[in-house]
Amino acid sequence: MGGNAGQPRARWWERGAAALLGFVVLTASAVFSVVGSAGAAQAAPAPPGGKRNWVVSVGGLATGSQPEDEDNWVRLGYYRFAADGTVTTDFWYWTEKANPMREDAMRADCGAPEVPNCSVRTVAGFRGAPAGSYTGVYDSTADGRLRVTWTGGASVGRPSGRALTEYWNVQSGLASGGVARITSPTYYGRTTSVTMPGDEDPFSDYGATFGVGYGSNHSLDSGSRVGVDTLLTDPAYSTQMYKGAYVRAAGAGVGREGTGGDWTFSRIGGTNDKPWRRCASGACMGFLQQGAGTCRKAWQDQDAPATRVRYIGEVGDGRRNTEEYWCQGLAGKPVDGKCYLHNSHPRPMLQVIDDAGRFQGWVGAEAFTHVKTDTGKPSNDWNGYYYGVFDMVSVPALKPVLVEPPDPPESTDFTVSHGASTATGKLTWLNRSVTFETDNKVVSGCRKLLMRATGADGSTQDRSSSPLCTATTRAWDDLFDFSTVPGGVTRVDITYLASGNGTDPYVAKDAEVCTRTRCVNGPPPA
Repeated sequence: MGGNAGQPRARWWERGAAALLGFVVLTASAVFSVVGSAGAAQAAPAPPGGKRNWVVSVGGLATGSQPEDEDNWVRLGYYRFAADGTVTTDFWYWTEKANPMREDAMRADCGAPEVPNCSVRTVAGFRGAPAGSYTGVYDSTADGRLRVTWTGGASVGRPSGRALTEYWNVQSGLASGGVARITSPTYYGRTTSVTMPGDEDPFSDYGATFGVGYGSNHSLDSGSRVGVDTLLTDPAYSTQMYKGAYVRAAGAGVGREGTGGDWTFSRIGGTNDKPWRRCASGACMGFLQQGAGTCRKAWQDQDAPATRVRYIGEVGDGRRNTEEYWCQGLAGKPVDGKCYLHNSHPRPMLQVIDDAGRFQGWVGAEAFTHVKTDTGKPSNDWNGYYYGVFDMVSVPALKPVLVEPPDPPESTDFTVSHGASTATGKLTWLNRSVTFETDNKVVSGCRKLLMRATGADGSTQDRSSSPLCTATTRAWDDLFDFSTVPGGVTRVDITYLASGNGTDPYVAKDAEVCTRTRCVNGPPPA
């Protein structure tokens, strides 16, 4: 799941927060007389993107090679930026080593068997009051980033009780100006490939590595939350596609996945089949998602239904929702009507609401404690834990930066021959390189292969096999690396050369010219 370049977490904890507030002490005589202007007061900073009320997800996600040495954590809550340059947050907080458990939030009576009638679970603590709160100040750095320094508040998640500083990238003007977004420097990027923020482009000085948030000037209270019924029935919401990025720590590293999917609340793949079902209570909805290949893999049974059970429900007050999903096959056979009680994915979420009060998606966090299926108790097998932060927002309105994974490697097969002797093989085309595998079967005489790759810039690389003579078969594998050439390899010429007795000259007898899509017979390269 991607390369995990970056600095060890310890280096982040050693750097002090920059001082943000200056005080000017003015002294005067007992008899004060104004002899001139003392200077204009410094203007208070504008809130990020012009928005005061935010929903924000932050995580300190492990980068070490030994997961048992790490303690991943996630924080989900509200940021409120005041006109006087102060900022406050209240949040829910989970840490891996504390083993937070799943707890029932509601019953998903959504119309079985279309959706299993099971409890919708969230992470323990999310149904109650926020676990902590910070107070601090904010301003802008010289390069235009938002700087937030937490100087006070509850001790939850505050190492050593010292000031904590975050640096955010800001994007304004989303949803026709009704929403702004903040992200950590490397939150968005290619799926499965994650770069950790470093000293030159930091996100925090206290171990927070990834974060995402959305803000508007609409209230954060419960009246701003859009209900399940409205999401399912109002075309303004039910026909939107909601997607985003999910940066998560699992096992020994940090990776990135996509959130959402090619479905809306009202249809899949252009068919109006209303996949999401409203719960009888009106507080949740459920969806039996077909074709989830990872679920078949999880059950280790190729005959199992590749179905994923998904729920979204309303929790507590404010902007809270919760999502839970699990592979239906894991509940056992027969699958209909059974509930999975163990390692589901619980995801607390907060709704993104624009200035006009319209729903635009969610930010969320995952705190997945792996439990033993025989006891339901934490396994403490850190390779099985998932901790991450994500957004899942309206694609047309909020334009999440969706970088698709590279196309799967393409391959082309080739055959060159002379007389009864034949060389067959396969080229595998990667982003800027090509690997090849060949088998040269020589019946009589002597043969060898010449391979020439041509880059998009016209440069070439040659590879030549060793001569092979009568009644011998040999495999030959190698690589053309054009990693420094934009566009990589554009063609590969394969030439079959023959000699009657194994001495030079070898003469070209057959050739193929290969691209990413096909190989065709052609003249040998000059």
